Amino acid sequence: MDQVRLKLHEAVECYVDKDRSGLIPAGEIVEPTSIAVGDKVRVHWGGSREGMGFVMVNQSKLESSADPV
Repeated sequence: MDQVRLKLHEAVECYVDKDRSGLIPAGEIVEPTSIAVGDKVRVHWGGSREGMGFVMVNQSKLESSADPV
């Protein structure tokens, strides 16, 4: 099964851990995973400099700010 890829049409805040956050700019492509914690979902973002490129984003914000690629 192919991984869903989404292209952001507006910037989305991302969370590396409880103390660090950042911004995924509009135009970037992310790949949501099945891992969710509360209202946040884990996504793979190639622009992340953390770990393996995974960050958490607010799921409803992601859904309203992105379109399938």
